[in-house]
Amino acid sequence: MADTVRKGAPGRFGVPLAALAGAVWCVCQGMGYGEELCVTKGCALHEGTAVFGLSLWWWGAGAFAGLGALGLTGKTAWTRAAALLCLAADVVFFAFMALSAPCLTCLAAGGLFFLVLLAAARPWRTSGRLARAVVLAWFLTLTPNLFAVAQELMIPWPAAGPETAAVRLFFSPTCPACRDAVAVLSRLDKPFLGFFPIAGTEEDVQLVARTLEGMRGGMTLADALARSRDLPPAEVGLALRWRLFTNKVAYLRGRPDGVPHLQINGWPRKWDAIEVF
Repeated sequence: MADTVRKGAPGRFGVPLAALAGAVWCVCQGMGYGEELCVTKGCALHEGTAVFGLSLWWWGAGAFAGLGALGLTGKTAWTRAAALLCLAADVVFFAFMALSAPCLTCLAAGGLFFLVLLAAARPWRTSGRLARAVVLAWFLTLTPNLFAVAQELMIPWPAAGPETAAVRLFFSPTCPACRDAVAVLSRLDKPFLGFFPIAGTEEDVQLVARTLEGMRGGMTLADALARSRDLPPAEVGLALRWRLFTNKVAYLRGRPDGVPHLQINGWPRKWDAIEVF
């Protein structure tokens, strides 16, 4: 019959395996075992979301379990319809994440729903208009989330201080006020301070490279930056250009009015007095 998968057909085993992977993924997330895998801000935003008092992860685990059971029966029409319904629900959730913040583990679960549908679907050219519309909408809502995840993973790079600095100073080497800010904050010698150079021109890039060479020669950041125009030309590699690009992305996300730009994340430990600024 048309509604039954022949023995040995890919869908007969593909659907249960994909559904099993999805169920395990959701159960692990629901029990908190995979929290470290989610590195995006949307994870904290959406992790407490519940429907009728039950976490979305447990709803997802139940959905995958149901899809797996349908797949084992070989009733592909029912499996396709159920998988399509799950994907349609994902479209709504993905759209909400695109407007707020993406959750990496949630996107992975959505990918497993799509994998189940792919394993159960008939050839694409014979799929109905509804199925095509849902899949198209799913991809359209997935795409902005993927771009948002990629942007979040672009961690800014400090010329001095920790990457996770609570207080971040974004500075340009051609900005006199920036050099003053670097000199003043460097004297504080606080572990929560990070100095992140940005470059708008090729001159900025070269001055940052010279500053780094000066620091490798034993100079402090403030001294190397102040003397960067007098230092010999330095080689500029792709790695440095990429780091400066990630810094500029992080800088622009803060919607600054100009440089120097100071970002404060939380309340730094051992902050002696606000008057230091």
